[in-house]
Amino acid sequence: MLYKYETHLHTKEASKCAVSAGSEYIAAYKRAGYAGIFVTDHFFGGNTAIDRTLSWQERIEQYCAGYENARAEAERQNKADGGDFQVFFGIEQTFDGDDYLIYGLDSSWLLHHLEAETMRHGELFDAVNSAGGLMIQAHPFRLRHYIKAIHLHPREVHGVEVYNGGNQPSENELAALYARIYDFPATSGSDIHSIDFALEAKTEGKMKLGGMAFDTPLKSVADYIARIKNKEGTLL
Repeated sequence: MLYKYETHLHTKEASKCAVSAGSEYIAAYKRAGYAGIFVTDHFFGGNTAIDRTLSWQERIEQYCAGYENARAEAERQNKADGGDFQVFFGIEQTFDGDDYLIYGLDSSWLLHHLEAETMRHGELFDAVNSAGGLMIQAHPFRLRHYIKAIHLHPREVHGVEVYNGGNQPSENELAALYARIYDFPATSGSDIHSIDFALEAKTEGKMKLGGMAFDTPLKSVADYIARIKNKEGTLL
């Protein structure tokens, strides 16, 4: 049996581009056979839905709302059906159009690091690395009208997202080649913004749900980080 986890997911509570609320994803992913999700909303360098006039504490609380709502709904459903669906916290930060998925920094860390909003890429990587976290470049070869250029930082990243549900196949193929050349850990994620994608995703011919699969359930975010750094898991 494989335990499948979504690694790249956005909620409308914190990501301006998202359609679905955190709580809506639980039933959809359970139906799709997943054991859990990572909520990775856009942080303040990206397409955030957070009001910048709020205090730092209020901004962080609002930023984490999608995750908290997803976690609460998972706990409610687990209690009702005896399941053990898991919800983990992540971050997606943007630098000059380049997006990075961050695992291992929690709301407490964010509350105590106001400078996180203005850290440049290398500074954030050092902070994540010092905290024992994981920094993955998301969809590194994506080309869109809002992305002016592709930037690669092989000295300041732990791994590469080689499958992204919002990418073209050629963009994913380039990401996989990049990961192989630099011997990076590779990850997969849907980059989902609406549960419609989870309900309608095709497994053949068109884009499909992504994620990582493991032989045993994840124990924690730290467990996920260790497994990815050890190049464990199966790409979905």
